[in-house]
Amino acid sequence: MHNATRQSLNKESYSQNLLSVISEYFSKEKQCCIFLDVDGTLSEFHIDPLKSFIPKTTLCTLRQLKDLDIPVIAITGRSVQVASHLFSPLQLPIAGTHGLEIHMQPFGKLNADINKAHIALIQQDTQKTCLPYPQLLIENKDYSVAIHYRQYPEMAEIAKKIAHDIQSRHSEFKINEGKYVFELIPVAADKGQAIQKILNHLNFTNVLPIFIGDDKTDESGFEVVNHYHGISIKVGEEETEACYRLKNVADVANFLDLFLQFFKTHFSRHSEVSHGEKACLN
Repeated sequence: MHNATRQSLNKESYSQNLLSVISEYFSKEKQCCIFLDVDGTLSEFHIDPLKSFIPKTTLCTLRQLKDLDIPVIAITGRSVQVASHLFSPLQLPIAGTHGLEIHMQPFGKLNADINKAHIALIQQDTQKTCLPYPQLLIENKDYSVAIHYRQYPEMAEIAKKIAHDIQSRHSEFKINEGKYVFELIPVAADKGQAIQKILNHLNFTNVLPIFIGDDKTDESGFEVVNHYHGISIKVGEEETEACYRLKNVADVANFLDLFLQFFKTHFSRHSEVSHGEKACLN
């Protein structure tokens, strides 16, 4: 970890810091590409994951960035189907389930080749193993199964032991530990690999990737972005490979808005800006 070199883009200083960072990295010759985690980054955490939402103001900012031909791509542990509802009515490319399903709308899918029979078996095993613990919330996804303990944080060690016991019986799966969740997922799932696959697909000659995330599962994404000399941003205070920090979801929204204003000022045409602003009023 290289925390000593990490910079904090907080409300007190980050207008100035942001402009200096963007000015240093950015040029008209570089194609900017923004990758965004969802929960804990664009959306606040909720005890009930179904109650999570992305603020309309953030969706408005993302729409304007998209209208300025800046690729905006969601990189999330949620399924593509669930994530698409969170972004609605905005339609974005989404790498769901930690990159196992990638929908590059409207450019097709880059899904991993996963044995669905193995998914069904581990989901059945998880349901059976967790029967004595009704406090745990089991979420069956298309490519994985998640054991949530948001409502009962004191169940963390029990949830962890259950996840490791199940994983020991299914060697083709690994454990992704997130905030109040242990997810059993195929070993191919990796946000860094997803970002790399998407960058390969987009095939930009000179790219500036930006990735904002808050969880342990985002670390592989930070490493890939750092390899491209991009801008990696960690939300929160935990150890990280990211080069910069934001404090919370509100700071992320502010960062994205400031980035939008910077891009409008330096690189956009007036007609494009007007189009983006008008779209948010509809």
